[in-house]
Amino acid sequence: MPPISFLAIAMAFATELVADWIIQMLLFMLFAGDQMHTGMSEEEYQALVQSVLQTTALPHWVMAFGLATTVGGAYLAARIAKRIPYYHGLAMGIVGIIYIVAASDELDGQAWLGILVTIPLSLFGAHLARKHLPVES
Repeated sequence: MPPISFLAIAMAFATELVADWIIQMLLFMLFAGDQMHTGMSEEEYQALVQSVLQTTALPHWVMAFGLATTVGGAYLAARIAKRIPYYHGLAMGIVGIIYIVAASDELDGQAWLGILVTIPLSLFGAHLARKHLPVES
């Protein structure tokens, strides 16, 4: 088995998670609009979250940006490792699937879509990084 840089995988996955979190918060603020205000009680905030999730396209946009960060995370892992990009892309895909399964309360349609496309998108990110890496002999 070729040597995979676990440090590159960990750094890229952590970066991907942070990017996902920031994007989700920005999208939530965008979709919640002026309904969100300071001084909200926990009950009001939870009701707002449920309302936004059920009445807007927020979950679809979160999924779209999540797919994009999957490509970006694999790209970053391959660039950090500077070698065997496809193995690093595959490793990112496997870590992503494990995360999806562990983080999902129930495997609904979005979770299954994520599981199905994570490895191909990760390999695509690694492919994009490949042209920026030194030629292996």
